[in-house]
Amino acid sequence: MDMFKQRKKTTGRKKIEIKKLDKDSNKQVTFSKRRAGLFKKASELCILCNVHAAIIVFSPADKLFCFGQPNPETILTRYLNGNADFEPTKSTGKSVSYEEHNRQYEEAIKTLETEKKNLSEIESLAKVWDRGNWWNEPIDEMGIDQLEQFMISINELRRKLAGRADELSMMLAML
Repeated sequence: MDMFKQRKKTTGRKKIEIKKLDKDSNKQVTFSKRRAGLFKKASELCILCNVHAAIIVFSPADKLFCFGQPNPETILTRYLNGNADFEPTKSTGKSVSYEEHNRQYEEAIKTLETEKKNLSEIESLAKVWDRGNWWNEPIDEMGIDQLEQFMISINELRRKLAGRADELSMMLAML
C-alpha cells in the first residue's frame, strides 16, 4: 500500500444552498461562524482600502454585535449628520482591534471546550462513584484530573470517618 496514493475520504468544503435554517442551534452556530467571517472581511477592507465601515447585527438570540473602523459610534454619527468629512472622535485610549477581540473570543472558546471536557469527565466519575465501591476503581487508567479528584474524595472520606469515630468514642465514654 503506497502512502502517497491514499486519499482522505472527506467531503471537504461544499457550497451550501442558501435558505432559512429551521433549527435554532443551527442558526446560532451558523451566525457565530459567519459573523466572525463578516467582521474579518470588513476589517480587511478597512485596512486594504483605507475606508471607514460599520456593521451592526443582532444574533438569533437578539444579542447586539458591532464592528466599526475606527469605531461604530463615529461612523454612525458621520452617517446621521450627513457629513462626508471624517471628524475623529476623542479616543478613550481603550481601543481594541478586531484581531484582539477575535483572539479573546478564540481563547474563550478553547476554555469553554476544556471546561466541557472536564465536566464530562467529572460526570462520568460521578456515575462510577454513585454505583458505590468507587474506592475500588483502578487508578492506572485515571488521568491527572481524575486522580486529583480521587485523592480529594479519599481525604474527605478519611475526615468523615475520623469525625464519626470520635463521635462514637465520646458516646462510648459517656456510658
